[in-house]
Amino acid sequence: MRLRYIIIALIISVSLLKVQYSYSQTISVDNLQNLKVSKLSDQQVLDVWKRLQASGVSEDVAYQQAMQRGLPASEVEAFKLRLAEIQASAAKSKMASIKRAPDIAPERRDTIKTVIEQVQKSSPTVYGYEFFNNPKLTFEPNIRIATPKNYVLGPDDEVIINVTGLNETTITRKITPDGTIQLPYAGLVYLNGLTVETAYNSIRNKLVRIYPTISSGQTKVDISLGNVRTIRVTIIGEVKQPGTYSISSLSTLFNALYLSQGPSQNGSLRNIELIRNNRVVRTVDFYSFLQQGLLTDNVSLHDQDVIRFPVYKKRVAIAGAVKRPSTYELSAAETLQDLINYAGGLADQAYRSAAKVSQYGEKERSVRDVPSGLFDRYVPLNADSVYFEAILNRFTNRVVIAGAVYRPGLFELTPGLSLIQLIEKADGLRDDAFLTRGFIKRTNSNLQKEIVSFDLSKIKNGSDRDILLAREDSVVILSSNDLKEERKVTIDGLVQNPGIYTFRQGMTIQDIIGIAGGFSTAAAKQRVEISRILKDESNVVANQLVKTYTLELDSALYGINTEPFLLEPLDYIYIPRLVNYRAIGTVSITGEVLFPGDYSIQKRDETANEIISRAGGLTPYGVLQYAQIYRNGIRIEENLTAADNSKADALIIMAGDSIVIPRQNLYVEVKGAVNTPQLLRYSRSGFKYYINAAGGITQSAKLKSAYIQYPNGINRPIKHFLFFRIYPKVEPGSTITVPEKQGVGIKIGVGEISALTSILTAVVGLIAILAVK
Repeated sequence: MRLRYIIIALIISVSLLKVQYSYSQTISVDNLQNLKVSKLSDQQVLDVWKRLQASGVSEDVAYQQAMQRGLPASEVEAFKLRLAEIQASAAKSKMASIKRAPDIAPERRDTIKTVIEQVQKSSPTVYGYEFFNNPKLTFEPNIRIATPKNYVLGPDDEVIINVTGLNETTITRKITPDGTIQLPYAGLVYLNGLTVETAYNSIRNKLVRIYPTISSGQTKVDISLGNVRTIRVTIIGEVKQPGTYSISSLSTLFNALYLSQGPSQNGSLRNIELIRNNRVVRTVDFYSFLQQGLLTDNVSLHDQDVIRFPVYKKRVAIAGAVKRPSTYELSAAETLQDLINYAGGLADQAYRSAAKVSQYGEKERSVRDVPSGLFDRYVPLNADSVYFEAILNRFTNRVVIAGAVYRPGLFELTPGLSLIQLIEKADGLRDDAFLTRGFIKRTNSNLQKEIVSFDLSKIKNGSDRDILLAREDSVVILSSNDLKEERKVTIDGLVQNPGIYTFRQGMTIQDIIGIAGGFSTAAAKQRVEISRILKDESNVVANQLVKTYTLELDSALYGINTEPFLLEPLDYIYIPRLVNYRAIGTVSITGEVLFPGDYSIQKRDETANEIISRAGGLTPYGVLQYAQIYRNGIRIEENLTAADNSKADALIIMAGDSIVIPRQNLYVEVKGAVNTPQLLRYSRSGFKYYINAAGGITQSAKLKSAYIQYPNGINRPIKHFLFFRIYPKVEPGSTITVPEKQGVGIKIGVGEISALTSILTAVVGLIAILAVK
């Protein structure tokens, strides 16, 4: 009974721990520098988004605040995609849970759904927004232009005054914050707020006092701009990047719009307001530029101007058979024809008689069919979806003829057109036409499909009546070749072009070999094999199904002591390879031999020692005893010094083998868990001598697992017998390895320790309570 209570207590404790852990997983939005979207659950993503929008800001502003709080741009994009997937999944689940209204007919509901889905799929973006999202577009003001006469001067503008003629001088002055410039010997001139044309008159009047010949025209005065000042423009409303921008005084309204990255999702492109001195001085319709390229609204900006993007009032989507499907912003009085014009007009395949319009009502959707006569009078509503269907993919007067005629294809169905007349239009029948059987594939008025068979021989001699054709009839004139089995023969093996070839009557074995390009060099011409399927028409299961013939041919394809062998359909010809005309393969030999490289195997029983001899033998530094041989990447244990001269015990080399002759090494390497890993000169064969010479083993060493690797790649571990250790013999060039002990450590974090402590405390408390009771 007490054990049951302990188990229940443990379950309760673990549940409380999970709640506490879930609570600790709440994400703080004050510092998002280390946030990884891929590691968040769906609920955490929604929680972060809810807290970002807690102050009522728009979607774009919320993302900007997230970047300001340290969230990288890549994680912002990942967050957008993740949030969109979660919201789409939630919306889909919600729609699936809503029951359909019983008063909507299924066919009407399907029509509305089809129109809306087609429009949304074809026009997912708002027209004009892509202009501000083009990374290759540089919409910057041109500062290398002549000084505009209507340019309004202000503080920090640099004015260049050129005096030419009898008097010549150049004066460059920057307008002070007071709005003036200092002219030498002429005093101050106030220029703030003046246009360049007005400023010219003021400067000229001042300079006349110093240069009297200006009045007579003998001295000319000209002014131009040097470095222009910077003005501040504020952009507000439904814009992606609201704020105050410092731009050149030569910048225009369109320059500022591009810097702000255009309107946000709810921003208007048709009613952009330019506010100056607390008054709307211009309302800009950006469509005039996008549609017609007009720059009449691209006005110059003044310091402290305000540009406001209002919320759009009406947007209508258009899709289907139009040239530029998208979502367009319309003014209050614009009609469906205006929307079609914005979309570039109807496509060539459009059904022009009517448009389908899907609308939102107070409680449900509705669909309207607008005839073409009302396009210029019908005013769409906000959020309407317009769809133009394509014309039907069918012909009103088409018939088709195919098969054994000289000109198969499509033909016009004229009144009273018959089968014989259509064949004459197709330039008549081919010689291989099958006259006794043809057919017409026809679709009746009730859409039932049927086959109308005919006999051309009887129609031509008058025994049967000619057949009148109907719309969409498809006439098929059979060919006699279509009714014959396509017969093939196959040739494989050592010919130039093996493959499957068409059988022709009278074809011989010599013919098919010639068609296949003749014999290859390695072909065994004396053993050409033909396999033929036996045609057994009995109903008894036979044992032998194929009969084989073997022929001997020469290089000129003449049979030796044989008559020409006629082939039959489905014959299989195989040309084998000569028994001994082949390369056995190569062997790679490297290391301390005189001529290392890849050597072809000469004999089927060639040994490794013979290959070494062909490579010139060993160098003075090579050690044959430690030679290593590999086959398919696996080392073969073989002592080449012990090979018998009779080859009975010698290793037979195979293709792809590799031989490595190592260099003589007079040192022994000791590594692993020893105090001083090093190379020791070979002096004796004792294993422990070299370990002691390397400073002995460390505290973490596992001496009983130590092993030695000989120069030929063979490993020998320490053997154990009762309490004794048998150490392997050490040879020159060996490597002794002492491994470390592999301890299994358990790492527990602070959270896990806290959780375990809480559980144990609860268990001890329950045990104490139960013990008292």
